[in-house]
Amino acid sequence: MSDLITTVVQSLGPGAMLAMFALGLVLIYRSTGVINLAHGAQASLGALLYWDAVVNWGIPSIVALAVAVLGSGLVGALIHVAVMHPLRDAAKLTQLIGSIGVMIVVQSALLLTYGSTTRTVPALLPSGTVGLPGGATVGADRLWLLLIGIGVTTALWATYRYTSFGVRTAAVAENAVSAAALGVSSTRVASANWFLGGCLAGLAGAMLAPVAGANIVTLNALLVPGLGAALFGGLLSFPLTLIGALVVQVVQAIASENIDVRGIAGIASFAIIVVLMLVRGSAIPERGFVGMRLPSLGSGRIGWWAVLWVGVSVAFVVNGDPEWVDAVLTSMIIAIVMLSAVVITGYAGQLSLAQFSLAGCGAYIAVQLSQRFDVPFPVLLLASAALTIPIGLLLSIAAMRMRGASLAVITVSFAVALYAAVFSQSQIQSVPSPSLAGWDLSPIIYPERYLALATAVFVIAAVLAANLRRGATGRRFVAVRGNERASAALGIRVGLVKATAFSIATFIAALGGVLYVFRSPSVEFGGFTFESSVEVLAWTVIGGLGFIAGPLLGMGFAPGGIGTQLVETIIGGQSSWLPLIGGIALLATVVLNQDGIASVLLDAARPVRRRLRRGPSSTPGHEMPSQPAQEPSASAAHSLEPETVTASKPSAKPARHCLPLEVRGVSVSFGGVHALTDVDLALEPGTVHGLIGPNGAGKSTLLDVISGFVSPRTGRITLGDQGLGPLKPWQRARIGIGRSFQSVELIPDLDVEDNIRVATESSAGPTLLRDLVLPSRRDLPPAAREIVRMLDLEGDLHRRVGELSFGRQRLAAIARALATDSQVILLDEPASGLDDTERRELTRAIRLVAHGRGIGVLLIEHDVDLVLGTSDVVTALDFGKVIASGSPEEVRASPEVIASYIGRGADDPNVQGEGAVAK
Repeated sequence: MSDLITTVVQSLGPGAMLAMFALGLVLIYRSTGVINLAHGAQASLGALLYWDAVVNWGIPSIVALAVAVLGSGLVGALIHVAVMHPLRDAAKLTQLIGSIGVMIVVQSALLLTYGSTTRTVPALLPSGTVGLPGGATVGADRLWLLLIGIGVTTALWATYRYTSFGVRTAAVAENAVSAAALGVSSTRVASANWFLGGCLAGLAGAMLAPVAGANIVTLNALLVPGLGAALFGGLLSFPLTLIGALVVQVVQAIASENIDVRGIAGIASFAIIVVLMLVRGSAIPERGFVGMRLPSLGSGRIGWWAVLWVGVSVAFVVNGDPEWVDAVLTSMIIAIVMLSAVVITGYAGQLSLAQFSLAGCGAYIAVQLSQRFDVPFPVLLLASAALTIPIGLLLSIAAMRMRGASLAVITVSFAVALYAAVFSQSQIQSVPSPSLAGWDLSPIIYPERYLALATAVFVIAAVLAANLRRGATGRRFVAVRGNERASAALGIRVGLVKATAFSIATFIAALGGVLYVFRSPSVEFGGFTFESSVEVLAWTVIGGLGFIAGPLLGMGFAPGGIGTQLVETIIGGQSSWLPLIGGIALLATVVLNQDGIASVLLDAARPVRRRLRRGPSSTPGHEMPSQPAQEPSASAAHSLEPETVTASKPSAKPARHCLPLEVRGVSVSFGGVHALTDVDLALEPGTVHGLIGPNGAGKSTLLDVISGFVSPRTGRITLGDQGLGPLKPWQRARIGIGRSFQSVELIPDLDVEDNIRVATESSAGPTLLRDLVLPSRRDLPPAAREIVRMLDLEGDLHRRVGELSFGRQRLAAIARALATDSQVILLDEPASGLDDTERRELTRAIRLVAHGRGIGVLLIEHDVDLVLGTSDVVTALDFGKVIASGSPEEVRASPEVIASYIGRGADDPNVQGEGAVAK
């Protein structure tokens, strides 16, 4: 028992310093919404500054501590001013990549200045031991660390709770625009918090250095347990973060003492993070913004000229200097792993910081297989990659409930745990020389042959990835990347899409890993660190995260590759500067052009390609103008009466037997707020059923309940005889529940036609293998073409969503909803933002879909005249209760309905805009 007490108490001091580190993460996140992955590098800076000040400058320890803390704080403020402030309106993924760039720059600068050796740091706190009950003893410095941790935590809690600075920080975090209107500078507040966060990282590093030594790798590894402690506090609470840090450190210490498993401390940290994130729900509470632009995507069209260029370049190198052959070989293998980042993060939007670790898994499996079985190298390569897929699927399970920064935390924790448990402990092993049909591919004897193999693997993987991008599977990837909610409403099984993306990316990464370790007959796995996985993503971002060419353009930053050879040739023996150059290039990319080099080259080449296609008479640099939009014909616009729709019936899809939708006794509560109470509604086939009510009446909530995004407290919903209770949103979409959203929620990286096409092909059978080899692009179904024509969108089909006005985006979203082969369609404020002509086109299309195709349409719209003039049946809600239901005339005349609108005051703008219900 005394040993256990000693272990626990001894770990409390380092645990308190881990808390200092985690408190910095919390402070930065709660004030700016950024998870700072450079925090570990800042802790290393604090430790090395303290060592330098004490040992080389001869400064007293307490003054050296102040230098270390302030130096780290100033770097934190600089990070905000130079990187995070320019990225304040960028997507969270881009901000996270920005922090990765800072991590690489700071860490590279420290390695250049101090090297990688561990330095012994003079003691800062009193030494000696303190007796514990039962005869155990503990170092006095550990107790001092604990007291300091408690004191700093208390000071932070009091500062952010009771001071004006804490109030301003909370105001900026809640709503920066409103805070600015009150005279609070969000820039100054954020800079101050980044400074304080850096001070805490520097304090943790400097205080831990006398205990654990000043080592860049060791202190950078604080990131994972620090994230675990921060998550324990919900990334908000200072006291809970302190408790979480102590718990994490104690668990690690006990596990290390009692469990004989390699890397158990890292595994324990990973397990704690996984449990905390799963318990806390879907994700870290990210403060994301609608419409944030992610890095652009390539079209997936194969530029065979580029393939030819790669082949010619490699052939030229093969006949050149052996050092250049080895450099290109290294870069080409890393490019294969980078290609996996294009698939998982570029295409599918899942931020994985474990791709090089997954490559290491493939390499480890290949080595074990090669020592047990005598199989041809191509078989070994493919089998090892295939056997690595289940590991990627394990990560995809986390991705089912997480995204963005939260997924990055899980994947980087996985990479750290894997390195601690497997790669750092592996002994040097021997592997046979690769061969193909008796042809020796030994990289030592015939490096040019092995380069040819690596190039062939990259080209094949790149072609398959490009095919994937152009096929139905790729469109689903892009849809999930752009909007998971809208994707589920279109019938896309989001979890399956993520699992598919992880599987493909893992397979590609494993191919690169196997080729990487078989470059030498003696294999060691120490290079598969989490920092390497982070760097793989960084280089891919520089080249172009959404482009197949991105890996080729960014692979030069890999150590030992083309960039190393260039630096050594130009500067001479200074290749250690390459990581710093790469980090600076990454920061320049995310700040100036997050789309990467590939996008820049594509934009530069576009005018030339246009001129070649169109000849010298075309105006250079401009697209041919599209056909002007046609005004609606008189027969389409002069009336909203049923006979107008009847005249259009022959061009519509013949009416079919659709099923009725029934809502019975549905109630929904959010905390103590009753959003819906015993709502009944029947949507019959071939009718337009309007749903009206004041703001907050529960209309959109009812649509969310029907489509599966909100679970009712009571009640039942049926489509025909089938109850919808157990069905998820994508399942409801596939059985016939189509919908649009109050916000447009189109897929920003697809053009209008592909936005509609995704909706029409979401229920198609498995297409992965076909898409990898021969991608398909189905024509829009006739019903979808008819809707496109009705809404006058034919000239917009090949335009990206961002190129359209808001009104045209709204029409595209409605066309996507109406184009599905649905039993019922739920339209949430479809006329918002449309002009009078567009409203007439929309009204005609809605009635055509209902009366001409036999589909039930449930319509929510604040324009009450439009609803009453379009609907066959109308239901009115107020405070979540049905107050009237019947024909438009009956509902218009209902005293309860009139009171629900007029009762709010005649000067209410909503009343004015809705025609006050009665004419």
